[in-house]
Amino acid sequence: MEKIAKIAGVSKAAVSFALNDKPGISQATRNQILKIAEELNYVPRRKIKKDTIVFLLVTNDHAQSLDYFQRLPFFQSIIDAFKTKSYLKGYNLSLQTVSKLDQDTFSNWQQTNIYGVVILGTFLTSDDVLLLNKVHANIVILDNPSIENSHSSVVINNKEGVRSIIHQISPKETVLYVHGLPAIPNFQERNTAFKYSAQTKDFNLTEIKMDSFSFSETTTSEQQLIINTLQNNTTIVAENDYLALKIAQIVAEKKLTHNVKALFGFDNIRTLSQSPIPIKTVSVNVSVMVDMAIDLILKEYKVPVHVTVDTNFVEGDKNEK
Repeated sequence: MEKIAKIAGVSKAAVSFALNDKPGISQATRNQILKIAEELNYVPRRKIKKDTIVFLLVTNDHAQSLDYFQRLPFFQSIIDAFKTKSYLKGYNLSLQTVSKLDQDTFSNWQQTNIYGVVILGTFLTSDDVLLLNKVHANIVILDNPSIENSHSSVVINNKEGVRSIIHQISPKETVLYVHGLPAIPNFQERNTAFKYSAQTKDFNLTEIKMDSFSFSETTTSEQQLIINTLQNNTTIVAENDYLALKIAQIVAEKKLTHNVKALFGFDNIRTLSQSPIPIKTVSVNVSVMVDMAIDLILKEYKVPVHVTVDTNFVEGDKNEK
């Protein structure tokens, strides 16, 4: 606690108040202390409550393991925030992965001392959603805008984020829109929002598809795809920052930077600073998403509550995560 107090410029008593959720300090000071504690990965030296919160990662062909999620900066930020915030609130966190949701998954939870479950819903299938609609448990779905009326959820305001990108692009510009594969609900919502918002701009629009989540170097076919579709003075809009980084790499390697007027991404991942060319992006406040998800679990609302977390447009290297 002494290190946190020194960085925050407050007393150790103030740090104790913040970490133990006690009155006696302002909300601004509390937020500052908790932010520093999170950055330092601080875990309070107190007895963890008996109850456990499960953070469940549902895998698929693209997301095959916990290691996979931890290699993607956006998901790693979510995992780190859950670890810290669960401990700060006095709950144990169980980080689990399953390849498919089934009834046995929920039966196992009911037989143990589980307070609630937050499901990372990025890759949930329609079958998963149908199953969740039948489950009566304290569940919150994170990061899947297609979930409706079944359980409480916390999602990104994709529409607002896309509108902030569209606002940066002048009418009649040449635009290359890059779809992310697999076509997960977040990407689909961004695509729908882009097409709707772009109607009045009269863009000279070309659309292509690329794999969002591969860790290998860009493939020859991906390089050729960009080379063939990139026209002079093109604005590129990628559905996520992983794609934007791939495109930046190809453009730099093939010496095509003079053809790119601007490159936009979405999510504001940590590794954007490694881009060989500037990427403008939409920032998602992961800390707020996790706060909202845990709050929904702890309050156990009798009806589903759906929270949308706002986004912010970020210029260049002003990375927030």
